[in-house]
Amino acid sequence: MGAPNDWLTRPLEVLNVGKRSYAPLTWRDEFGLSGLAFRDAALARRHLARVLRATPAGGGSRPRPAPELLTLAGDDLRAREEWLRAVLAAGAARVAFDPLPGAPLEGELAAALLAEVLSYKRGLACL
Repeated sequence: MGAPNDWLTRPLEVLNVGKRSYAPLTWRDEFGLSGLAFRDAALARRHLARVLRATPAGGGSRPRPAPELLTLAGDDLRAREEWLRAVLAAGAARVAFDPLPGAPLEGELAAALLAEVLSYKRGLACL
């Protein structure tokens, strides 16, 4: 699924593994890595529960932070920009919006979404 028309203005839930900064949890399929963004909070919670069931508890010399949901507030372009930059830095070329658990991921290119955020921010600055 491509980006919904209102993705810049409504809250989005994203899966994150960092407490202090954006560390998006990415999903791998046959096409590569994707970041996941959800307009539907219930669907986001279903994905989080699925990830938590698959994540080994504790162990290891360095405990890893547990995945959690992070809300990108509506109209917060800075948060969207920072999250998209983190998605790209994690190696994900796409963002899938509201994917169903277990379904093939269809996504929009993360770089194109970042360009949309930046152009929208520039447009607002010109007003």
